[in-house]
Amino acid sequence: MPEPQVGYYVHHHGAGHGVRAAHIAQALRVPVTLIGSRLPDDLPVGVRSMPLPGDTAPGMRVERLDALHYAPLAVDGLRERMALLARWFVTHWPCVLVVDVSVEVALFARLCGVPVVYVRQHGLRDDPAHRLAYESASALLAPYPQVMEAGDTPQWLRDKTGYSGWLSRFAGTPRTAPRKAQVLIITGQGGTGLSVGLIEAMARRCPGWQFRVAGSLPAGDPGPNLQWLGHLKDPRVEMHQAEVVVGSASDSLVGEAASLGCRFIAVAEDRPFDEQRLQARRLNELGVAIGLEQGWPAAPQWPALFEAARTLDPSRWQGWADANAASRAARLIESTLAAFSTP
Repeated sequence: MPEPQVGYYVHHHGAGHGVRAAHIAQALRVPVTLIGSRLPDDLPVGVRSMPLPGDTAPGMRVERLDALHYAPLAVDGLRERMALLARWFVTHWPCVLVVDVSVEVALFARLCGVPVVYVRQHGLRDDPAHRLAYESASALLAPYPQVMEAGDTPQWLRDKTGYSGWLSRFAGTPRTAPRKAQVLIITGQGGTGLSVGLIEAMARRCPGWQFRVAGSLPAGDPGPNLQWLGHLKDPRVEMHQAEVVVGSASDSLVGEAASLGCRFIAVAEDRPFDEQRLQARRLNELGVAIGLEQGWPAAPQWPALFEAARTLDPSRWQGWADANAASRAARLIESTLAAFSTP
């Protein structure tokens, strides 16, 4: 029998899906191919890649369908990517496909007779399309700790889900003492409601705090307590040194903040299915971070928010993003693969 394989479909929006995929791929003990139209530049040694064409085109027709999220008509790239996927399934069987995330790709794999491990995300995902993806998957993977599960999640969904804990490239890093009254504001690549003007207003409103800003925003004017750092490939040192870290309520940044034992203010960005809003709400409920469901507050609210963040106990959540999270995710994928590849 040919060697069992793992395919891993990576969604193109933001950097978090690709970072997570590379982290899990490194922990897999079977051959793995990352598949997508926007894959990480630096893949772990031995991890293969299969680039896909884009799924948009001028003149395409997008229709609203209850059971599908995105199935446009008249897109050459969409036909080509599905043909590439089907060919990969044929030439790499026995295989399993991890889907992070796409309802349509998951259903296509199932219709090709390929078992799917579907990666769950936070948010209001009780629509017919998500339910179909969850029901048709052979296993579900939640890349967060079980305690972060929403209280209204159905029991059948919980029973089908394996929880890895948050995945973080910084897991296992010892905590260090932060610099008093230092703030790190960090933005990602998925889009933000934060503006340069708001950051400058926050710095003026909080003269006793030193602000350092990392990420994708263009640099504004420097100030006596404001420094623009630009994009940081590895923000670990800056996150360690900050008494308070401020950023989005995304899985990737939340996981990294937890793994480093940061006092974190998680701001919900506008994302489909209220993904970050509900994550921020749950963090607030658990008292491990300051979760802001309604986005970025005006400058006058930030002095009180920083003082509230100072009261957080980072030790309460650091273990929720431990060094074994990627291995737990990998073992779930491998067990699903074994169920279909054992003679």
